[in-house]
Amino acid sequence: MLYLSQGDTDLLWENLNAGIEEFLMIDKVLEILANSIHAYLEHLPELGVTTEKAIAATHIVRDNGTIAINPDSLGLSLINIEEERIVKSQKHVMVAADGTISHVNPEIKLNLFTLIAANFSNYSEGLKYLSGVIQFFQGTNVFTRENTPDLDPRIQKLIVELHSLTFEQQNNLWGSLGAKYLPSVIYKVRLIAIQEAQKTDEQQPILIIETAERGI
Repeated sequence: MLYLSQGDTDLLWENLNAGIEEFLMIDKVLEILANSIHAYLEHLPELGVTTEKAIAATHIVRDNGTIAINPDSLGLSLINIEEERIVKSQKHVMVAADGTISHVNPEIKLNLFTLIAANFSNYSEGLKYLSGVIQFFQGTNVFTRENTPDLDPRIQKLIVELHSLTFEQQNNLWGSLGAKYLPSVIYKVRLIAIQEAQKTDEQQPILIIETAERGI
C-alpha cells in the first residue's frame, strides 16, 4: 500500500485542480457563444427580443423525456468533442527566464460540436430565430479577445463553422438524444487549446561546458 505525505497530497490536489480549472473553459465557450448570439438577435427588429434570454446553454432533453429548452427560445448544447489531430502541436519544451528547461505534454486542441435547436410553439418564429443565428455566424465566425472582450484569457481564438449532417446522421443524432426532431443547426467550434500546467520533468540550465584536450 502506498502512503502519501501531506506535501505529496497537497501537490497532487494542486495538479488536479489546475487540470480541472483548464477544462472549465469548455463551459465558458458555450457561455460566450450564447451571449454573443443573444446580443446579435436583440438588434434584429423583426424578432423583437426582450431582455429575457433568447438562447441558453442547456440539455436538449430532460431525464423524463421532455424538452429541456425553455419554451419559445433557442437551446445551445454540446453534442460531441473531438481532438484536432491535423494541426496537433508537438512542442513540449518550455524555457524559463533563468534558462531552466521544463518538459510538458503537448497542448490539446479540441473541436466542439454544438447543436442550436429552436423550441417554439410558433414554427415560423422558430425559423426566424434560427435564420438570425446563421446570419450572425456568417458575419462573425472568428472570436478573439479583440472582438470578444469576455473571451477567456486561456483561449486564443475560436473559429465557428457550419457542420452539415446527412438525413441518416441527423436521424441517428436525434434518436440518441431521445427527442423528436426540432428545427436546428450544428456548428463546429475550433480550436480550443488546453495546456496542462503540470511539468513532466525539469532540467537546470547548462552554465559551463568543459572540454578536454586530447594529445596526438
